[in-house]
Amino acid sequence: MNDKLAIIVPYRDREEHLNTFVPHMHEFLKDKGIEYDIFIAEQSDDRPFNYGKLCNSVVKELDEEYNYFCFHDVDMLPVSDDCDYGYPETPIHLATNVEVHDNKLPYPQYFGGVVLINREDFEKANGYSPEYYGYGFVDLDLLYRLEKSGAYLEKFHDLNKTYETFDEDDVLPYRIENVKIAKSKKVHKSNVLQLKRNSRIYGVMNKFTSDSTKPPFFISLWFKDTDDSKKNKNLFSFEGNDTGIFLSNGRYVIGQVWDDAETHTEILLPYFKKTWNHVVFAIQDDKIILYLNNKKIESNLKSNFKIFDYKNHCIKISDKNTDITVSSILVFNSKTNSDIVKDLYYNGLENLDTLVNTNGLDLSNSYMFDKLYRQRIILDDGTSLNHLKVEGNIELSTEEINLSSEINLPMREHGKYESLSHERDDEVIERYYEYDPDVEENADIFFNEVLTGELDYKNIGLSNLKYKIMDTQDREEYKLIRILT
Repeated sequence: MNDKLAIIVPYRDREEHLNTFVPHMHEFLKDKGIEYDIFIAEQSDDRPFNYGKLCNSVVKELDEEYNYFCFHDVDMLPVSDDCDYGYPETPIHLATNVEVHDNKLPYPQYFGGVVLINREDFEKANGYSPEYYGYGFVDLDLLYRLEKSGAYLEKFHDLNKTYETFDEDDVLPYRIENVKIAKSKKVHKSNVLQLKRNSRIYGVMNKFTSDSTKPPFFISLWFKDTDDSKKNKNLFSFEGNDTGIFLSNGRYVIGQVWDDAETHTEILLPYFKKTWNHVVFAIQDDKIILYLNNKKIESNLKSNFKIFDYKNHCIKISDKNTDITVSSILVFNSKTNSDIVKDLYYNGLENLDTLVNTNGLDLSNSYMFDKLYRQRIILDDGTSLNHLKVEGNIELSTEEINLSSEINLPMREHGKYESLSHERDDEVIERYYEYDPDVEENADIFFNEVLTGELDYKNIGLSNLKYKIMDTQDREEYKLIRILT
């Protein structure tokens, strides 16, 4: 059987664009040796536009002779010969160099505009989801479906671990434009300390460590919370009126500081369970600052703030009624900033000496967990007497901390597309953050139902599609299918 392409164009109220698009496509494809037909899927109701349902409806109406599809925006015109509409063995994204997008992707996972998929891959993915009305997310959902159904996608790594930095207060709880693509994963090989219940590390501060809480200072550490307990947990703190880093309710990491009037200030961010998190807690410039996996929040301290005097107090890691896993605890008597925090996150101990020297940092304590002698953590070579006693059972090991998460992207062609201008066509990302009710609902579907597995793609799509064909019209250059969604 010869390959035959169906170019499917979801459409409503864009007649001027349609009158330009159709003859342009015929002219562009006339000498490409491709057998094709153009189908205009017009939504003929007053509901918000449903891109996915329109595409699926046309596929359901097509004969099997059409063995691959191009889902095509009506405002994108191919202008270079490397816009290849030939049969795709794998899903291919064509609209990667679009004039209105400054010839770059609006965000790394963008899978809209012009998409080429063979029938087998599309049907295995159960088509587009018909759940998205209005703007956004139908392309991300299709990419997810193709991944889950076994279509070939290219494997990359997101250095920002975007889908592991949830923000429940944001209209998009995962900032999709923050995906940072790398071809290979990045890991730290670190000494890891697991403190189980009925264990902790505890020690009196000496003349060196007692200066650790004089502002400015900051604490950097990695932690992993592996159990389901919602008990409050101490990660690292200066005991008394405890100043340091804690976990609360199995959900939040907290930075807390006490002043000389024995009142406290705290800030918090939600963390991820059962995976490594990097936290930096800082007191500087009359502010309390918390970074979690490079996300920053801060709050002002009261005027004339003076920290509680910890000179004759203790350092403690964990508590006896909880268990935690930590790595690479560093305490600096210096100010920090976002660049320093990112360096600690991405380069860790490998670049520590350079980081310290370049920024003039004062590293007052480092807890590397590479030496254990007679139930004491040996923290230095002895000159500082900076050793902490182990109480209970601990486990020391070496582990790779993965700084990236695997992400799947489609094959991409790099042909160029001109754009037929329409309102806000260059504001792809900006439109996500305007609290449009349709965008909010679509975001909730994708992030809270699809990605969590609550919605099964196998049950929603081509397999249970409901639509009504109002009529079909065989025009000279295309077939018009009018659809009620």
